[in-house]
Amino acid sequence: MNKKTDKRALARITGWSLILMALIAGFSIGYAFPEFNKPNQTYFVKDNILNNWGLYRNMLIGILVILLLDFLISYTLYKFFREYNPNISLTSGILRFLYTIVFGIAAFYLYQNLNGTELTNQTINTNIRLFQSIWNGGLIIFGLHLTLIGVLMKSHPKIPKTLWYLVLIAGVSYVIVHFLKLVSPDLEFINTLAMMLALPMAIGELSLAVWLLAKGGKDFNIEKHKN
Repeated sequence: MNKKTDKRALARITGWSLILMALIAGFSIGYAFPEFNKPNQTYFVKDNILNNWGLYRNMLIGILVILLLDFLISYTLYKFFREYNPNISLTSGILRFLYTIVFGIAAFYLYQNLNGTELTNQTINTNIRLFQSIWNGGLIIFGLHLTLIGVLMKSHPKIPKTLWYLVLIAGVSYVIVHFLKLVSPDLEFINTLAMMLALPMAIGELSLAVWLLAKGGKDFNIEKHKN
């Protein structure tokens, strides 16, 4: 396999992995998790899980797939951008790897609730809160990773300026929103800010995924972009 073919394969693997991960996250985190994290269910969350066992189990399967895809993407993004700036590419890959580990630690508390018949409502609620707080901390790391990916995209001679702007904005948004959630989770302002930044946060990585599938690796060029 020549270098150009290898770059195209990396772009396709990364692009499809990002899109698949977004779809699974939409189900597991966007749809299923809120069903077990309702403000008014503190005293019957155990019954909710037991009555919706299939949904809870499928949510956890989805989270496991997300973790595996995140580990894969940590490597493929590093490989794809390595030639443009090896140090930043390695740092961004390590940050995503660390984020994935933190996300896995957070998800462990959701897996603890599989023993629902043996746990109290208080314990299950505590596990859900721990998942959220640990994951919030991890998303700060993810935001730093995404910011560095934006820098790497800027160094790529073929990536349009609009795309790396979107990824940079998404990365900074992740850092700001989830840092504030971590230090002051009850502030109403944070929820408003999160809603305002939801769109750039959502489309940041997806814009990169679309570019990778459409253009990534087609025009192999080892010459670094001059700013």
